[in-house]
Amino acid sequence: MIGSHDSVETWTDALAAASATPAGGSAAAIAAALAAALVGMVAALTGRRESYAAVRSESAAALARAEPLRRRLLALASEDIEAFDEVLQALALPRGTEAEIARRGAARDAALKAAAAVQYELLLLAGETVDLAEVLADRGLRSAAGDAASAAFLGAAASRAAYWAIRSNLRRMHEDREAERMCEQALERLELVEATEARVLRRLSEWA
Repeated sequence: MIGSHDSVETWTDALAAASATPAGGSAAAIAAALAAALVGMVAALTGRRESYAAVRSESAAALARAEPLRRRLLALASEDIEAFDEVLQALALPRGTEAEIARRGAARDAALKAAAAVQYELLLLAGETVDLAEVLADRGLRSAAGDAASAAFLGAAASRAAYWAIRSNLRRMHEDREAERMCEQALERLELVEATEARVLRRLSEWA
């Protein structure tokens, strides 16, 4: 199976193939990983400039966090494939009798919740990446502000994709409090991410 150490070309070839996986969830995770990579780049450039000594602690903190974020987000791209494969396996279970229908339904719901959990983690980590990008867009190296903004926009896009994947996976689970709570919390986090994205866009517009 394609993994976090495979090349961007390998991932895009796999995404372009006529197969169910990898799909949107993996693409969103890769986009968020690219955002984290940009955060690391801008933080490193900022930390090297003596004229930005006042924000050195912030840039160092962003740099230290960016690498584990990037690695975990790439891992989520692979985990999304595994999670969706579990959904497909559940949907392929027999449904000839009432007992089989019940088993299939239970397996499907469990697999969909697991897939939603992968996307929920993606939403949280992409949102954290956007938060770091905002700090760097505001106070990081001015000549790299566009790169920090790009990180914010990529992370926000990944967050939106993750939220709608969660909604899609859990839409049939009526009166399931766990599913409802995940959707509610995901929406709350997405709204915060989009507010941050809007602030970065306003700041970028002021500079342009």
